[in-house]
Amino acid sequence: MTVRAAVYARYSSDLQKATSIEDQIAMAERFCARQGWTIVEIFEDREQSGKDMRRPGFQAMKAAAAAQAFDVVVVEAIDRLTRKVKDALSTYDFFMFQDIKLHSIQEGEQDFMKVLFAGFGAQLFSQKISDHTRRGMQGAITRQRLHTRAYGYCKRESETGTNRQIDPEQARVVRRIYEEFASGRSAQSIAEGLNIDRIPAPNGGSWDGSTIRGNRSRREGILRNQLYIGIASICQFTHTYHPETGQRKLKPTPEDYVEQEIPELRIIDQDLWDAVQAELARRAAATPKAVRAARRQTYLLSGLLKCACCGGTYTLHNRTSYRCREAKRSACNNTRAISRKRIETRVFNALRSAFRSEDLLQRFEHALQEERCKLADGQLEADLKRLVAAQDIAMTRRDNILAAVAEGAPYAPFKTKADALEKEINDLASRIAILNTQITRTQTEVEDVRTIYERALNNFEHLLSEKEFVEEAHGYLATLIDQITLMPDAEAQHGLQAQMHLRSGALIGAATTQGDEVVVTC
Repeated sequence: MTVRAAVYARYSSDLQKATSIEDQIAMAERFCARQGWTIVEIFEDREQSGKDMRRPGFQAMKAAAAAQAFDVVVVEAIDRLTRKVKDALSTYDFFMFQDIKLHSIQEGEQDFMKVLFAGFGAQLFSQKISDHTRRGMQGAITRQRLHTRAYGYCKRESETGTNRQIDPEQARVVRRIYEEFASGRSAQSIAEGLNIDRIPAPNGGSWDGSTIRGNRSRREGILRNQLYIGIASICQFTHTYHPETGQRKLKPTPEDYVEQEIPELRIIDQDLWDAVQAELARRAAATPKAVRAARRQTYLLSGLLKCACCGGTYTLHNRTSYRCREAKRSACNNTRAISRKRIETRVFNALRSAFRSEDLLQRFEHALQEERCKLADGQLEADLKRLVAAQDIAMTRRDNILAAVAEGAPYAPFKTKADALEKEINDLASRIAILNTQITRTQTEVEDVRTIYERALNNFEHLLSEKEFVEEAHGYLATLIDQITLMPDAEAQHGLQAQMHLRSGALIGAATTQGDEVVVTC
């Protein structure tokens, strides 16, 4: 009778070679050949911890065992199955219940006692390795030797000092992310902009908002990584596994946490870092409100209008007008409503007037000059080169499809891909045309700064009111405007006195200062 064998192979992390899987399988094939067994299934888990019993390859093997698809399981050693005594015995019991034998190439056919001692040894060894690794990483970071693969850095070949250095091209992207987020853009819209510009994500592929935003509790993500301000850290958390479900969980380990300042790795200046962290905190505090509002349409001034009588929010009570929410509940006497277009016009007129201050004009000129310096450094040309390369790749793929069809291949299976490639080529062509125009402008006579600034102010309301831009524009305004208070006043325009409370008081000249805030009458 032919013995049907299943082979299981695993390696735990990128610290081991991926070829470890192939080596284990080859070893198992030679072993099974000597035994006269036929291999019917091969299961593998790459970069999977032996402590995690939810590994996809391992679970697939258990499902096949339950269906009695094989008679014996072959592994290099028991620690490939698990590194915990309890799980080793549980797995052995499961195989025995299914009348499936367990063979280790290194340790032979397994019985209860062999599995017990092998599992015990694997668990102790795993703990010892973890302890040694943790101590090694703690010692290394104090010597400025890092194990990080953080975006913005590359390896530096040196026996002493830090083994990482700033990657200029990636560092420019990191600064762009920080500057755009601090100005009010969402992480998702930043990611979309990076993808449009064909900038590769940290692990290849496309950018996603979560990569930029990260996780607040774990201090992960581009916007939360302290290495960008020259602070390296290690052992803030450790991985633990639920004893019953096997679910992995991060556990804080403040007793093991180590920080090391490495000033030469700083990419983000302190003021920008502080501004981004404050913006992250502000958005986190507003999240419950944002979740409730997700089902409603966002307008430019949504959530910013406040009743001066009761402090309540002015909300839309029909399709066109705002009214005090508390008044609608009969909890406030302010029943004065105002149309959305009227209050938006008043607010933008006030902003335009305030923005025409000489101080802001000078700041705009300085920022414009900085951008022109960046353009002179060849950044536009680098972006153009990247987009042209992406277009060439897309065109080659499209041409390959057309060539295959010309050789007789049916077109229908390729239609969706061909259409997607055609759209990508057209999108890239548009981006390339825009960049070429920008490059041409940088090489021609520079337009007067005041003319540019005035044109931007005149288009302010129109640009922000574009339908597809409203939600993001609302985010920009929320970083500038703390609130707009509305007070009934028969003598005021539209029967309401409106005052805009601005966060950026230091920038606005044509306003009345009250403490640390700036109040502008609309």
